[in-house]
Amino acid sequence: MKKVLLMNLTPRWGMLHYASQFSNALEKRNDIQQMVAIASYDNWELYHTKNFIQIRTNPNFWSCIIDTLNVLYHIVFLYKILRFRPDIVHFLDNHPWYIVYWRLLRLLGYTIYTTQHDPTLHSGDNVWLQWKLAGYTNHILRQVSHKIMVHGDVLAKQMLEIYDIPKEKVLSIRHWAYTFFNSWKQDLEIKKDNFLFFWRVLDYKWLDVLLQSLEKVGEEFPEFTLTIAWPWDLSPYKKMLDKHSTNVEIYNTEIEAQDVYKYFEKAEFIVLPYRDATGSWVVPIAYCFSKPVIVTDVWELPSVVRDGETWYVIKPWDCEALGATIIQLLEDKNKTKKMWEKAFKFSEKELWWADIIDQIYEK
Repeated sequence: MKKVLLMNLTPRWGMLHYASQFSNALEKRNDIQQMVAIASYDNWELYHTKNFIQIRTNPNFWSCIIDTLNVLYHIVFLYKILRFRPDIVHFLDNHPWYIVYWRLLRLLGYTIYTTQHDPTLHSGDNVWLQWKLAGYTNHILRQVSHKIMVHGDVLAKQMLEIYDIPKEKVLSIRHWAYTFFNSWKQDLEIKKDNFLFFWRVLDYKWLDVLLQSLEKVGEEFPEFTLTIAWPWDLSPYKKMLDKHSTNVEIYNTEIEAQDVYKYFEKAEFIVLPYRDATGSWVVPIAYCFSKPVIVTDVWELPSVVRDGETWYVIKPWDCEALGATIIQLLEDKNKTKKMWEKAFKFSEKELWWADIIDQIYEK
């Protein structure tokens, strides 16, 4: 049994769920502690363990600066690490504090593991200071880690060819299931001809491509509904959204974990027309609700695919192909229902946390 310290100081929705499920699987076979940002833990019920080292690092930029300058926080944190004496320190995110902390942890003799979700930042991300710091933190952690986990073979290849990381340090793992969302699930009636675009509306996700494809969809299914769910600035898409106002439902509001099922259960399938993708946790969420997906053939998206069985893969920036594939799923209800079953079975068989944890820590 190894003693593992998990580091997750990024207090945002996706990393909260990722880290909670990772720790729940890991603690079954290892002695663990977690360094967590206090600001991120409104949903304590996601965690089985209570072994937390809490530290204040506020998601607000200026508050985070103040927290960073509070030496007391860091002294308490280091004291608790010394008491735990981990065999492995595993960075699950890329908080900028790690630029300093890795040196202290290496000096203390600890083995360093890192999971890099986005070793190469998404297109458009590197224009903000926050993301520039994230990119630099990624760079530092790649250099100092004894083992680096990435979600898929394309990212593993990038590690070798772009970042010149030795092959023996890189481990390709799947982006696992999020079946815990089912714990709040209630059976809802599927809304006829409804499909879902879920999560943040960033430039690389090409919502505009999806909206352009709707004209073709509307010719065949004038009563279709596209649901867009997550709070974001949609003003760049206003003209296109206005054009399809009768067919688009927008839920521009924060969505709690216990409410996720409301959007996935009502949809027949999920659409991800991305330009680039290091991976997407929307896909395993869709699978846990037995929903097939339509994705573009970019980076890691096809890596958890059974094309024509659990989802369809199309070329990026192809509005015609996207529209035709949406129509195909709306037309053939029987095939879509069969894909529902296969999606959930794929999740159960291929995206199981315990198997992936064993890969990382070599039981």
